[in-house]
Order: sequence, then structure tokens, then C-alpha cells
Amino acid sequence: MPHKRHPRRREIIDLTLVEFVVTDGQKIFHSPEVDRILGEANPLLRARDGQAAEKLFRQALELEPDKPDLLNNLAASLSLQGREAEALRLLEQLHRRDPDYLFARGGLAQDAMRRGDLRQAAERLEPLYERSEFHKSEYDSLCAAQISLLLLQGDRHSVQVWFNMWEDCDLDNPNLDFYRRLLE
Repeated sequence: MPHKRHPRRREIIDLTLVEFVVTDGQKIFHSPEVDRILGEANPLLRARDGQAAEKLFRQALELEPDKPDLLNNLAASLSLQGREAEALRLLEQLHRRDPDYLFARGGLAQDAMRRGDLRQAAERLEPLYERSEFHKSEYDSLCAAQISLLLLQGDRHSVQVWFNMWEDCDLDNPNLDFYRRLLE
């Protein structure tokens, strides 16, 4: 007698449930002078004026040379100017110094994606899923990197899941608009 199959075929899928706490509190503290410089530099970075931002981040680094956020933002300002090799060296330096620093890890994952090395990009992001708490800016970076990777992998379902998690966390986030348009 032939083996009868159940009329509904069940597929086994890998499923990872994640729960993150997203905070808005300040994680890195600076001197008042560096805070003043950052008050000028960060808007320049958002306005994509890499050259002016670079000058200010270098001033801040003279005062606080070991702050990872200053090095990361310097890398971003270099990248805006098309100086990708310099930016990448800074991110690699940051990652060697602190493998858990999310922005360096995310930047290196983005670089791997640009080079088409999706396996390496996934490996860079994977340890971040073990974290349970993120600053809002870290969560933005993680979601953007994860969605970019999933789009490159052609996994539209998971892209939507990550987008929904991000949107649920911060509905008015202006970064969502870019990805919202991609998903339409």
C-alpha cells in the first residue's frame, strides 16, 4: 500500500524571533567644547557637506581622540567626499579596537554589500542580533543595513518584517521614506 501524504504540505522554515529595546538616552558623552563642535558638524553631515564636516570632526578628534562616534562620523564625512578607501580604513580601525561598535560593524557590512560579498555582510551583522538594547540611531543603522542585505538577497518577505519593526518603533523616522518607496 502506497504511503499517503497529508493533504496540506507543511514546510519547515527557519524563524528567529527578536525583541529589542530601543532607547533614546545619550550613550557617549563629550566635553562642552566637543558638544559645541558637534552642534555644527552633525547638521553639515546631514546636509551632505563632507568637506566642512570633516574639518569639524578633525577638530573634535584633537580634543577627544578616542571617541568612536567622532571617528565614525569622520569616516562618513570622508565617504561623502568620495574618499571611500580612507573611510573604510577608519571603520576597520574602529572595528579592530571595538568589535561590538555597531556603526563600524554596520559600515563594514555595507562595504561588503557594495562589493557583492553578501555572505561577509551577513556575518558582520549577525552578532548584532544577540544584543537586546539599542540606541535609536543604532537601531536605525541596523534596520537599514539588514533591509539592504535582504533586498540584495531577494527576500522581500523578511524585508517587510524588518521594515514593519522599524516603522513600529519610530513611525515618523525620515529614513523610512526611502525604504517605503523601495517597497511600493
